[in-house]
Amino acid sequence: MNGHYFFFGILMIFLISMPILIIWDWNKNRELSIKELLKNFWNKRKVYIGIFIAFIITEFFIPLNKNHGIEFNSEREILGIPELKVDWKKDKAQSGKYTTYWWKPEPHNGHFKKVIEYGILNAKTETNYYHNPNLKGTFAWSKYDFGSETFEYFIEKPNDKSTSFTESGKLKIEKPTKIEKVEKTEFEKYITE
Repeated sequence: MNGHYFFFGILMIFLISMPILIIWDWNKNRELSIKELLKNFWNKRKVYIGIFIAFIITEFFIPLNKNHGIEFNSEREILGIPELKVDWKKDKAQSGKYTTYWWKPEPHNGHFKKVIEYGILNAKTETNYYHNPNLKGTFAWSKYDFGSETFEYFIEKPNDKSTSFTESGKLKIEKPTKIEKVEKTEFEKYITE
């Protein structure tokens, strides 16, 4: 949202300053025609206008293809990516220009979240999150990379070894969970148990 305010501020500065600068040029040289005046304005302020046009392009046209909602399900089926269900909702608060979050309605069991990350031209990755209520404290996710057309699978488990000792003999407190990259078979076993 802050990016929109920044863009709006830039737009207002441009829209207010452009006529002032044109009038300034006209006051310096009153015998110029409107065509010559605009030509001089363009020649003196190409960078200024270019930056404004770049802001418009980045705000409204990048990423170029952000069409990976429910209508993309037929492509997901071909690629083997889990589909979005009709009752899932896009989280506008979490989503940004380059990321879209989709959430399943409560309860968040099974496949419950989808995160799509975009590059300038198209989607880069699509990550699907799973929760198995039978295995407390664990989550799993699959990540599809559109560039390499490959999947990676991860499971986050509680860390049974919460403390350990370093080589120098100091006590080391471990994170309460650990993330493991797993094979597809172990991932599928988790989501079907």
